Amino acid sequence: MRIVIFLTLLFSFVKANVLEVNILYLEQKVKRPPTLSNVIEEPKDSALKGIQLAIKDSNKSARFLNQKYILEKEISYKKEDLIKKFKAWSSKKNIYVILNVQTELIKELLALSEAKNTIFLNATNKDDNLRINACNKNLLHTSLSNSMESDALIQFLIKRNLKKWLLIKGSNEKDELIAKSLRASAKKFGGKIIEEKIWKLNADIRRKAQLEIPALTQSRDYDVVLTADFHGDFGEYLYFNTWLPRPIAGTQGLKAQAWSHVIEQWGAAQMQNRFNKFAKRAMNSKDYSSWVATRSIVTLITKTKKIDFKSNLDFLYSDKFELAAYKGRKLSFREFNGQLRQPVSLMHPRALVSTSPQDGFLHPTNDLDTLGIASFQVGCKE
Repeated sequence: MRIVIFLTLLFSFVKANVLEVNILYLEQKVKRPPTLSNVIEEPKDSALKGIQLAIKDSNKSARFLNQKYILEKEISYKKEDLIKKFKAWSSKKNIYVILNVQTELIKELLALSEAKNTIFLNATNKDDNLRINACNKNLLHTSLSNSMESDALIQFLIKRNLKKWLLIKGSNEKDELIAKSLRASAKKFGGKIIEEKIWKLNADIRRKAQLEIPALTQSRDYDVVLTADFHGDFGEYLYFNTWLPRPIAGTQGLKAQAWSHVIEQWGAAQMQNRFNKFAKRAMNSKDYSSWVATRSIVTLITKTKKIDFKSNLDFLYSDKFELAAYKGRKLSFREFNGQLRQPVSLMHPRALVSTSPQDGFLHPTNDLDTLGIASFQVGCKE
């Protein structure tokens, strides 16, 4: 009887001293324009499933460390709902927020007084501006940036001696951001965009691709057609319809991505199988970057064993922080803009082609920093 009482009291004491880590996930739903082609839609639970799997897996081992990870979420089309949720959540002295929102909302959240003791992890937004001009040390990025993707792709094309490109872009803002990063990467690594054209046809081209695409792609000789087509309005129809028989790369064709179901190296097959079983679908880049954001928090807490804004933020930026994430290398955050440095996969829908950084592209300290915004490009420093 005494043993039972002792064990009961011991269990109660241990339970009372569990370190509970609350994580808030904010997702801003966006009404997308009608797509002019029948591209496969992104799963509605992209990003969220990556976080949920990371929480589920992490809690299996966390109980032995007397830790527990708890997820709260707010998903809405209205940014007012997301801001209200964040304010209520931060009033309870919680620290960690994973973001799947647009650029303007990130800026609004950072400007709030409640944000000063919050660590934000941007898991989906690729906007280079957030890596150049956002001066908030407490904003970190596990998502690839547009420039990381374009640098990874252009390095590969240069390596293969495919140095002359025809760039075709859409007319919306996200297409221009992608095109801008492709131009910068071309200049950075010595390739040449010989001509740039804008897709202006505002109609379904499924039955007219053989007529429209050859005319659009007439130009001086080029090695590759680069695409900047965020919504998939025209890029999928460039295959085998270009004026010259050339490969397609960019947002269609050969793509630079954080993750795909075709990645199997470095133990990734185990991750793919776990995710497929959990989510009943393949893992995509948003799922992966959100999983990485969650695992960054878990890795941090496992090391520091406490919830403290300043010491934990300092640790994330320190040399002591290293994240194992099925990429063949330990990942870490850049101290000058909070971007997670990581290898970038180059793939088409059925196979992994290569991984950047490519051999021969050197950097004084870390070759992963050849991908994306460099320290001298950052417009502000704290």
